[in-house]
Amino acid sequence: MLLGESLEDYLETIMVLSEQSDKVRSIDVAKMMGVSKPSVNKAVNNLKDRGLITQEVYGGITLTKSGKEMGAMIFHRHTTIRSFLIEVLKVSEEIAEKDACRIEHIISNETFESIERMINEYKK
Repeated sequence: MLLGESLEDYLETIMVLSEQSDKVRSIDVAKMMGVSKPSVNKAVNNLKDRGLITQEVYGGITLTKSGKEMGAMIFHRHTTIRSFLIEVLKVSEEIAEKDACRIEHIISNETFESIERMINEYKK
């Protein structure tokens, strides 16, 4: 399922927040992403329509099973690319974070798997 960069970012943020707290609120997503609450509400509705999250009326956001799987995959790509940039290429943490956030959305599976193999070899 293709989500696009923006929805992937929202899903990843919801996943990260859900690991920090039992209750994920729209305002928490807005703060973490630096976006407006109406933007979060629009994204939440899109993610609900795709079956990736549920939300109680005026309540918390919960990932569905498929939402957790997709969020974990996006987060894994992000952290692996970030690690590669910092550990192998010696990019600063600040730049690596920004670049990883952009790269994770456009990189092919083949290239990502090669980076993943390379970082695993590097860590040995």
